[in-house]
Amino acid sequence: MAQAILFRFQARGAWSAAGAGPSLLGSDTFYGAVCAAMDRFGWLEEWLAAGSAVRLSSLFPWQQGTLFAPPPAAAWPPPHGLQRLRPKLVRFLPLAAIRDLLSESGLVESRWVLDPASGCLLAADRAGAGGPFRPVRVEKGAGPKTGVQFAEGAGVWGLAVCQDEAWRPRVEAALRWLADAGLGGNRSLGWGGSAGVRIESADSAEALLRRGAGDGSKGWWLLSLFAPADGEEVYWEQGAYQLTVRSGWVEGTTVAKQPQRLVREGAVLFAPQAPAGTLQDVAPEGWAHPVYRNGLAVAVAL
Repeated sequence: MAQAILFRFQARGAWSAAGAGPSLLGSDTFYGAVCAAMDRFGWLEEWLAAGSAVRLSSLFPWQQGTLFAPPPAAAWPPPHGLQRLRPKLVRFLPLAAIRDLLSESGLVESRWVLDPASGCLLAADRAGAGGPFRPVRVEKGAGPKTGVQFAEGAGVWGLAVCQDEAWRPRVEAALRWLADAGLGGNRSLGWGGSAGVRIESADSAEALLRRGAGDGSKGWWLLSLFAPADGEEVYWEQGAYQLTVRSGWVEGTTVAKQPQRLVREGAVLFAPQAPAGTLQDVAPEGWAHPVYRNGLAVAVAL
């Protein structure tokens, strides 16, 4: 079984993170940051050659020990409906709420309140205390900068699933470097800073939900963006998912990468085995070397 590294960046101040959607930093953007760290250590060529040896999730919020994630699309909103919470405004659920949601008894609405600023469900006893982040907008000469401002004792978390354990120490070194160097855009403004990164081990991604490794008979919940590999079998007609188009620029240039459609985080896909995904070369036509976008899946069996 592949081992997982669970990491938590203790955010400091504002980050250039997504103000909407099922993650704060997509797995493709985070992959690019890890590539930069590997390059810094002189490991980039080996890292790219390793391909799927390490699968990176997108990054999601945490606060005071509580990990939040996008609800599994096949189970949200709950089929029995909610009387008080507004499902369309909910962006992230605590993992404890997701465990309840997937259980036979279901989500007990009275245990939770919505933090409108972040779209996070909070435990009812934290009503009014504020969520892990709030949107922020800064006016600059070149145009407004938007992102999120983290609360004290909050930040982003993610998973690195190591198919090859030899990569674990290098991934941990990359994470520590990124904690020092910063993550995301607008770092010249002091954004993307961290007070440090906490690194833990987990038996598997399923350990997040305290569930045994399943067979995916109830679907695979995605914690990353996903681009299916050639010939990969997915029962698209059965799943609950949304697509997004990712583009961007080749690092250090104003040359656009080729756009690509990916399945968004929080999707529930049905497949005979865990979704694998691929690293897609999205280099501009005639570019001198490959430019990869990360579509490798980090999937939890439901």
